[in-house]
Formats: sequence, structure tokens, C-alpha cells
Amino acid sequence: MMSDQPLPSATPGTGGVSRATGTDSGPSLARLHSRALYRPVPPVECDDDGYPYRDGKPVESTLHDDLRTYALTALRARYAGRDDVFVAADLGLFFERGNRKALLAPDVLVSFGVAQEHKNSYKAWEEGTVPDYVLELLSPRTWRRDVVVKPPLYEAIGVREYWVFDPIGKLPGPVVGRRLDAAGVYRPVEELPGGGYHSDVLGLDLIVHDDGLGFRDPEIVRGNGFRFRDPETGEILPDHVEVVAQRNREAAARQAAEARVAELEKLLHQAKS
Repeated sequence: MMSDQPLPSATPGTGGVSRATGTDSGPSLARLHSRALYRPVPPVECDDDGYPYRDGKPVESTLHDDLRTYALTALRARYAGRDDVFVAADLGLFFERGNRKALLAPDVLVSFGVAQEHKNSYKAWEEGTVPDYVLELLSPRTWRRDVVVKPPLYEAIGVREYWVFDPIGKLPGPVVGRRLDAAGVYRPVEELPGGGYHSDVLGLDLIVHDDGLGFRDPEIVRGNGFRFRDPETGEILPDHVEVVAQRNREAAARQAAEARVAELEKLLHQAKS
């Protein structure tokens, strides 16, 4: 579900990048926000136009990978019935045509009005829009950049919502959400009275594991984490691993019950004979 609020073209006063095309319309935002850019780690592979799309980025922690995988698969499943929602994880986002250094690599991005299809990278001028939603998961190596350095750039290029989830305990709370107001300025997303935070862009709530909502499966989930919740139905968007584990437990329970029934029928048959 998307907000009816008009989409701003850019943060006032920056010159910056047109949200509609991703093309340069003033001073280079990549130059103004160079500390926020992603720098590919050698060895680097590039497409035919020279834009990098694969590098030697070191593997994050298993917790980081689990959270990113959950967000990717849960959101793709959520929008599987639509052909105009693109969801990706760890994909290069280029926001200035011709500038191969104008690169961000968000943990998760969601873009409405863009088809879900294979991409080596996300080039805003080709898609006609920058992503609507970005989620970054904090890690010990880069958490300060995610919290302090990147938000002004995401604001300037017009990403409607920028979210940070902290599984490593660096922030006072695990969730920080920012949403563009009518002037194109990020404002904090306030916590819901019952816990969690609502995303206008996704039409979903983001809730943490330890908020007492009772959806955590201790046999599967390890460490701090989050889930998305449908605020209309209260349904928690499931994790694929949890779904498979639950199905396996249910199948095992059915087999055990069927075995008990078969054993009872055998005993009854023996008793009658």
C-alpha cells in the first residue's frame, strides 16, 4: 500500500538528482556526500557500460545474512501478485548517470513501479525512479556510516523511507525509521503505541523479536531480529526457514498420529480374531 502523498523531486537547495530520472540536475550529490558512497572491494566485475556489479565484499555475520534474507524473501512473497514492485538485497544503486562512483549498496531496497526482474544493478535513470524504501542492517564495521553519513544522501536523492535495524546493540533502540515530509526532509517515524513501527511505503509494521508479540520460534531464530506485520490482519510475514521447519513438524506429527491409529486398528483386529 502506497501513500497518496506526492513524491518530492529532491531535497530543496541541493540541486541534486531528479527523483523521476536519476539524472544530474545540479551539483553532484555523489561529490557532496562522498563519504556515504559504496566503494567496491577488488576484484570487481563491471557491465558493458563500465558500471561495477559484483565485487569481493567480505561476508557479513550469519545474523546479518539471516535478517537480510528474511526481509528479501518476505517482501518478495508479499508482492508476488504484483508485477510493478521490485525487491532486491545487496544490489548496487547508481543515482547519477555517467558517474560510476555514485554508488550505494543498501541491504534491502524496494521500488514501486519497477518490474521484478533480473538486474545486475539498479540504475535510477533507466528505472525512472530511485527506490521508495531502503533498509540497512547495522554491522560493527559500517554502523556509523549507516546511522550518520548515509541518511542525508538518501534524503537528497528522494528515497521516501530510510530504515535502520540494529542487531548489534549500538543504538538506544533497535529501530530507526525516517520518512520524507512534504518538503522532502526526513522526519523520524514514531513508535506505535502497541510496539513496532509503521512503514507508509510498504503498508507494513516492523516489529522486533523481543517485544512480547509471541511470534518468535526459539528453535529456529537466533539472536536479535525483526519481522514485518500486516497491520490490517495482524499476520506476521513468515520466515521461509521457519515455515519449512513448521511444515516438517506438522508432517512428523501427522505421521506419528497415523502410525498410532494404524497400531490401534491392528490391535483391535487382533482382539476380534
